[in-house]
Amino acid sequence: MKSKKKKNIFLKIVGGSTILSISFFMVILICILMLLDFFGTNLTKEKVSNNADYADAYVETVNRNLKNGYVPLQRILYFYLENNGLTIDTLYIMNQNIEAKTAKEMSTVCEDLRVKNMGACIESNIKENEDYLVVSTGRFNFPLDVASYRVTSFFNEQRIIYGESNVHNGWDLAVPAQTPVYSVCSGTVEKVNYTQSQNIPYDQSGNSIGNTITIKCDEDYAEPYYVVFAHLYPNSAKVKVGDKVSHWTEVASVGTTGHSTGNHLHYQVQEENGTLRDGMQFIDFTLSRTPNNGYNPPSFNHGEAQFKPLN
Repeated sequence: MKSKKKKNIFLKIVGGSTILSISFFMVILICILMLLDFFGTNLTKEKVSNNADYADAYVETVNRNLKNGYVPLQRILYFYLENNGLTIDTLYIMNQNIEAKTAKEMSTVCEDLRVKNMGACIESNIKENEDYLVVSTGRFNFPLDVASYRVTSFFNEQRIIYGESNVHNGWDLAVPAQTPVYSVCSGTVEKVNYTQSQNIPYDQSGNSIGNTITIKCDEDYAEPYYVVFAHLYPNSAKVKVGDKVSHWTEVASVGTTGHSTGNHLHYQVQEENGTLRDGMQFIDFTLSRTPNNGYNPPSFNHGEAQFKPLN
């Protein structure tokens, strides 16, 4: 989806009045052109292109608020690009359903007086942009079970790693070395690829592959998804190819192998055809691990209309 759909919000606001004087119209038009230039950012269902300007603020906001539910950057920018007087942190909290630990429905967000009269809350504009405003209902658990972790990079973030431009294809979660990593789903271990015997980063190893485990998640959704864990600690694999896993099965531990700058877990979700997905959209933040690793997954009726994570 191109940004022109979001731009139409502003064009409709201007075009909706027939009593503007020419001079006033010109002032408004200049403002609109400035906004359109500001909208060099492209919004799609899961991605925000040209997001470097927002990355640092968004990462800080996510680290303060993620445990109470995930709000994608594109949802925040839907409001922020119309009125940047509201901070990214304010908009994150405004869009967050803390009780359900997910994003709020747009109709609920637009009841807030701070955004109620914005073009973003016009019903036709919500409908036009609904593909990336939908609330996802995740079925995966979080891959870590620790009180403290730090998101260092989000899905599709434009960044520079070892001096080279890079668009991130997953989520990076920084924790100490050898922190346990858990399966996020029920499925089968597809790959166990350990290429590094020392827990050292890329600038010391020169190894861009590192240690990875791939799980085929084929029980939580009607269609299969593949979860990739990367930068794993040497000799930490607790599963082998073909093993069945369930939610909260311990599979490995965190390291800094491969194209890494420090100890962290790379968590990535993709479709069977390799299409990358926003892995955080799949997580149900209300799920927690019990002391004996017990987990009773909710029953899903695959005959019903299926939840479709944003794509």
